[in-house]
Amino acid sequence: MNGLPDAKAATTPAEQARMRYIDTLRAVAALLVVWLHAASIFGRTSATTERSGGWLYSTIADIDVGHIGVVVFFLISGFVIPFSISPDRAGSVGAFAIRRFFRIYPAYWLSVPLAALAIFWIWGSPFSLREILVNLTLLQDLFGVRSAEGVYWTLPVELTFYALCIVLLKTNSLFDMRRVALLAAALGLSFAVIMATYWLRKKTVTTVAPYWLLNLSVMLCGALFRNRWHSQSRARDSVVDVLFWAMLASYIVVLPVCAVLATGASQNVPLTYALGFLIFIVGTRWLRIETRATDWLGTISYSIYLFHSIVFLAMEWWLLRHAADSSWRTQHLAVYMAAGLAAVLIVASLVYWFVEKPGIAMGHRLATSWRNRAARARSIVVDA
Repeated sequence: MNGLPDAKAATTPAEQARMRYIDTLRAVAALLVVWLHAASIFGRTSATTERSGGWLYSTIADIDVGHIGVVVFFLISGFVIPFSISPDRAGSVGAFAIRRFFRIYPAYWLSVPLAALAIFWIWGSPFSLREILVNLTLLQDLFGVRSAEGVYWTLPVELTFYALCIVLLKTNSLFDMRRVALLAAALGLSFAVIMATYWLRKKTVTTVAPYWLLNLSVMLCGALFRNRWHSQSRARDSVVDVLFWAMLASYIVVLPVCAVLATGASQNVPLTYALGFLIFIVGTRWLRIETRATDWLGTISYSIYLFHSIVFLAMEWWLLRHAADSSWRTQHLAVYMAAGLAAVLIVASLVYWFVEKPGIAMGHRLATSWRNRAARARSIVVDA
């Protein structure tokens, strides 16, 4: 199943309609990230609160549930982003870039100064104007500048995936599933070889660089997953099938088992990839949840992701201003997590309505204008 014609099969009008179960997966992914940070932040409120946490607190000591959510987000990106490009329309690359820019940056720009305030300034820690300005570009890692907020690390991975989609489109490879599968397998194999050098020496990986390879491979797996089970084409390519199932087996079974044998089960990063894949598969294949609540949570999931730590740390700062034995600081962990989640949902909803949604609308208007100009230019060339 190779070549550009499959792009049309994968982007039929029926499939272009919003897939509500994907919003449910976005909601699940965001709430997993929220769980990790809410438990870790509010668990510091007092020893009483930490002890009250039970499984809410103990689970995050054994596994990074937030990273499971991030893996689900990466799979969703692969499932959605490549098929949002219209290769047969004039100006498709420029229109895609414009839409993604206005999807990512407006809410992100708002979060940067608020993160500097909640994570640094109110605690008496410096975060300079230069650092803020560099953060606004989302290129802080490239310039060796601290991120205003820890969760930002996933956004450059997203931007890199967008660039990869453009390169694949320009080389007539984005909808050639054999090429996509070969690239995904090559990235995954490169990750496995690098990790093997650590695990054979029983060493913990001290750099995130190898995981960039794995994350891009995971995103491409999302595209392969959609092509296999969600496109109207029923053609099959045996090479794609073999590579697809080999990668699933590797990411769900082989790599986690090897990592457990090498470094133990606690905070096992490859295990979070396995669980992320399982959640994604269940949520797209067998348990497609579609409710108004999950529709909304999925819609505001990006703002939930960007602003939850800001809200939690501001709440923690306020709580710590009370006496250590105060009732404000000694409640059950679940009370703080519920209150924090409620506050986050309010903030995320406001950000969506007043920042995200207008930004998305502007991106679509500018993308349409870009395509129209490109179409006119193309017609002039044809008529000349």
